Formats: sequence, structure tokens, C-alpha cells
Amino acid sequence: MKTDDILQLQEPFTDGGIRTVNFFNGRLLTGKDFSREQDARREADNRIGLALGEGVAFGLEVEYDDQLSQSNLPVVHIKAGLAFNREGLALRLKNSVHVALARSFEVGSVDCLFKNCAVLGGGTYVAGAGVYVLTIAPAESTEGRAASNGLDPGNVRCNTDTTVEAVQFRLLQVKPALYADLNVAAPSFRNQLAYRCFGAGIQADWFENLLGATPRQDDLLEFLRKNILSPLEVPLGLLFFTGAADLEFIDVWAVRRSLNHYDSDPLMSLVGSRRLAIGQAMFMQFQQHISLLLNQSADPESIIAADYFRFLPPVGIIPLLSNNFPRGLHQDLFFDGIVHHPIVYIEAARAEALMRHALHYPPIDIKSRVMVRIYRVRENAQAITNASQTGTFRPYVIFSSGHMAYMGDPHFDVNRWDFSNWA
Repeated sequence: MKTDDILQLQEPFTDGGIRTVNFFNGRLLTGKDFSREQDARREADNRIGLALGEGVAFGLEVEYDDQLSQSNLPVVHIKAGLAFNREGLALRLKNSVHVALARSFEVGSVDCLFKNCAVLGGGTYVAGAGVYVLTIAPAESTEGRAASNGLDPGNVRCNTDTTVEAVQFRLLQVKPALYADLNVAAPSFRNQLAYRCFGAGIQADWFENLLGATPRQDDLLEFLRKNILSPLEVPLGLLFFTGAADLEFIDVWAVRRSLNHYDSDPLMSLVGSRRLAIGQAMFMQFQQHISLLLNQSADPESIIAADYFRFLPPVGIIPLLSNNFPRGLHQDLFFDGIVHHPIVYIEAARAEALMRHALHYPPIDIKSRVMVRIYRVRENAQAITNASQTGTFRPYVIFSSGHMAYMGDPHFDVNRWDFSNWA
């Protein structure tokens, strides 16, 4: 390297800098100049998006619409929201929309005038049973025609009045080989498929050679990133079809993530935001799955976790059966066959800290014999005892991974006599 190639302190380094048009009176401007200015604005916006991270900022919930769906054409309702893709591009859905999941034809590429919208390939639209990932991706459209002076009548594209930065929704098929070892007919299929998307998390064998470990890429989404899932699109839901139009379930949180950064460095992945986002997704995915089971089961109090779940999140909330809430889970039967600590009381002041801390832990494999801790929040139990006739308060318990520290120790002058734990 020559001495002239060494950057000096306070010397401007323009490589990668944003270049804007210098406007001044008397300058001759062309359409290309304004396009350059638009590119500079997009680059500045994308840098903010890169700082925020990829994922869903808010909204964009996906629900099956049973009223609009037809026997051969399922329809989903997607709520308004905002997401950022891995390239830092904002994907804004201003109003809720209904999307037909027409998977019986090939969809052509969508023209994009701005560079960040290019190269969206790999989407397979094939009718039939299987697992699919619904995504939101950038698109572009044009509106109207603008008056021109006719200097270049052969350039039809020049007289477009408005260019609209839009979004599109794509349905990407997950190759059956990626879940061939799972029994699609088993009640636990949804759970096991979701945790294939979450990845293994912090495992002992990964720490055996931590300082020589390769980047952690054990989740299904990162595998899809190498094949069909473009860095320009953001996953919104995992869909499972048992037939050409028979939508069995939509599992939003199996693939949905809050804003996070992907860390390729193994050590950085231990403290980065990605694993926390996955912890949040595991918690929300479990809560939605439990809610679905309660609504669909004819006898929810007979539900046993081991029948529907191979994995549990590191923390979760179980709505319990009571006289005022007959559609609930049985606190003993649900954990039948799972090694667990007897239910103990915990103060509400500790409950939120317990749940936030638990998000950093790996999922609970119920076949691993790792103990599950179960807590009853004292304030909830006491409120039910004092107002048992009103039916206002629903009982629940919080479970957490046995790898976490025990949170039920009694504290002097804090615990209550009838709602405490004694050695």
C-alpha cells in the first residue's frame, strides 16, 4: 500500500457516501437529476431501516377469513402495519387487505423502477398440500400520464405521472424434505414445525467448542434465506395445507419476528437482539396455540401438554379451569408426564421480571426431563379468593424453564401468610 492510499484524520472519505444534486440558480436540470435525488433519499431512509433491523415493527397480523374464503380459494385478512426487510427497506401496508391464496399458477415478476425492488425470485406457486411461508415484499406500480413537451415521444416510460412504491404478498413453498421426519398427522406437528423455525437456541454441544464455533444457522428461516426467501421480503406467517385449498392452520409467530439484527459472529449472537426476538416469538406462538386449543377442544380441561407439544417456550402462561371459567386447562393434568416443580406462589412484582429474563433461555424439550417450574401469582389467587362470586378474575399459572433460578423464595415482610411458600 502506498502512503497516498492511507486515509488521514479528518480527511473526507467519500466511498459509500450519499450523493445529492447540488441545486443552484441557472443550473440546467434533467429528469435524471431528480431521479438521482430520489435515489439519495431512498439510500438515507434505508440506512435508518438497517439501523432498526429486520422484522415487523407493528401490525401485519394474518388471519384466515372464513366468510370470503371459497372451497377452492382460501382468503386471508392482513392487518395494516409496517415491516423492514434485511436491506433496510420499509414495507408499509397502510390499510388492511384481503389476499386470495391463489397457488395454482406461476406469478410473474413485478417491475420495479428503483433498485431495491429488483431480483425477487424463487417463489413456487404449486397447488396441493404442504407448508408455505407467506411474506410481504416490495413492489412498484405507476399511475397516470404527465404532460410533456414531446422532446422524446419514443420514451413511453418518461411520461408516467406517479411512481408508487408498493408492497406485494408472496407464498413460498417449503420443500417437504425439510420436514419429512415430522408426522404431519400428529397433533404435535404444528408445534414441532414452529420450533424448527425457531432453531435450537443455546445448546450444550454448541458451547463445547464455543470459541471455534461457526455462525449459528440452525433455524429453518435462515436455510430458506439461502434458497427461496429473498432478503427483500419479510415473513408474516407459516401456512399448512392438507389439500389444494384446505388450509389447516396459520401459525403467525412461527416465522414473525420483532425488529432485530442477524449476527453472523457466533459470540455476538449470544448477546445480540436476534435470540431475544425469537424468545418473544416462542412465547407468543405458544399463547396463540393454547388459545386455539381452548376454542376448538370439546373438553379443554382434559388437554395434556405432551399430546400437542414436543417443545415448550422458556416461559408461558396457562389459563386455568374454574367455576366461572369452565373452558380452561387443568393445572395438574396439563403438565402430566412432564417433570415439574410443585406450584408455588410468586409476587406480581417478580412476575414480569421472570418472564422477561426467561426469553433469553432455550426452549424446553419435554423429553429432556428438564424440570419445569410453575408459579401462581399471589395477587391473582388472592383476588379470586376475595371476590369468588363475581367471576371477574381468571386463574392462571406461569411456567418457566428449570434452567432458570428459582423465583419463589419467600421474602420477609413481602409474602402473605395464606399465599406464601414455606420451607
